[in-house]
Amino acid sequence: MALIEVFHVVASELPIDADDTTNIPQGVLVGLNTSGQVALCDGDTMFPVGIAGDTRSTGTTSFTPESGSALSRDPTSSPFEGALVLGALGASVRFTQNRVADNYNEVLASGKMTVYHSGGEFWTDQYELTQANGTTANTFAAGTRLYASGAGETVGTLGGESVARAGRFTEEAGTFLMIAGLTLTGPLTYPSGVPGTDVGFASGLGGSEGANSIQWGQFLHVKLHH
Repeated sequence: MALIEVFHVVASELPIDADDTTNIPQGVLVGLNTSGQVALCDGDTMFPVGIAGDTRSTGTTSFTPESGSALSRDPTSSPFEGALVLGALGASVRFTQNRVADNYNEVLASGKMTVYHSGGEFWTDQYELTQANGTTANTFAAGTRLYASGAGETVGTLGGESVARAGRFTEEAGTFLMIAGLTLTGPLTYPSGVPGTDVGFASGLGGSEGANSIQWGQFLHVKLHH
């Protein structure tokens, strides 16, 4: 799960090229291309229309490296945040999300994507850990203006960030200087809500192989501006 809706104002169903190879994970900022289709928002060349409510993925799973799911953090690396642990003592670990359709390409059947716009309150893990230079950390203090990251981001090393992508929330303004939202709460570990499972993966019985964790990882609490 990359997006948690607290409340939203408008949820539009906008056309998208379901076969495009650019991955758009749920929770990123999206815009419209010249064909009027939903596209990953590059904060330097495109105005953000809203937040993606579905995932377009070219991979076979949602939260694994081969899917290019574009998470800021790699959930396949320790502490395995976002992992659903199956079996005794963590015998099996699966990285998944709340909805599964057409190999995690949730727009393939309909050719449309849910886009939240015109305001709302969300938790999302689609935010940049570093600014475009790859070294300056984003702080995300409460009340910070948020923008869409550009395609020219430099990959940083904070928090295991392995890829830079357009469309993530960042405190660094792009060319258009268009505010996409405001920070309500900086990144926090979002609980799964399952009693007894919200613990660090390596802290359970048997170490990293036996921890009982269904944490969803770090999420940024935002107010959508448009």
